[in-house]
Amino acid sequence: MKTLYLHGLDSFLTDEKRVILEKYTNNLVAPSIDYRKDPYTIQTLLECYKDEKIELVIGSSMGGLTAYYLSWFWQIPCLAFNPALPYRSTIQELPALPISINNEKNLRQEYLRVILGRHDDVVNPFDTLPILMNDMKESEPLSIHFRNDLAHQIPFSIFDEELNYFFEKVKLGV
Repeated sequence: MKTLYLHGLDSFLTDEKRVILEKYTNNLVAPSIDYRKDPYTIQTLLECYKDEKIELVIGSSMGGLTAYYLSWFWQIPCLAFNPALPYRSTIQELPALPISINNEKNLRQEYLRVILGRHDDVVNPFDTLPILMNDMKESEPLSIHFRNDLAHQIPFSIFDEELNYFFEKVKLGV
């Protein structure tokens, strides 16, 4: 499965996390992104990958925010670690979500799994929850894993555990 991985703000994909990701996907795309230089990152990525068959998107923090929106546009499964949803309009310009025939936002058709760290002091999980609840309808496939053992940084063991769960769910077509 062709998987797009998006790192966080002022960050990059480490070699260790790349190795873990490659256990689950044989076609990993992991661009280096300067979110501060490009306030239209989401639109840029939509254009950059419009002719590629991205099947899954995974992101962390600002990359989680970006993955959240890309998955909505592309209607593909998404795994978002501590997505920076509360800060979505401070660093990035957000494109309008796709609109359906009845002039409402398109419903998310594919699985969205959001991992929130209880001890995250960068992206407050309690600020993220209301945004998810407002953005999503009950019929949309959303899974939130609120982890008491997690802060903002994602340890390798938790990264691997959550990827394993996500890829199993995607394989089952949840």
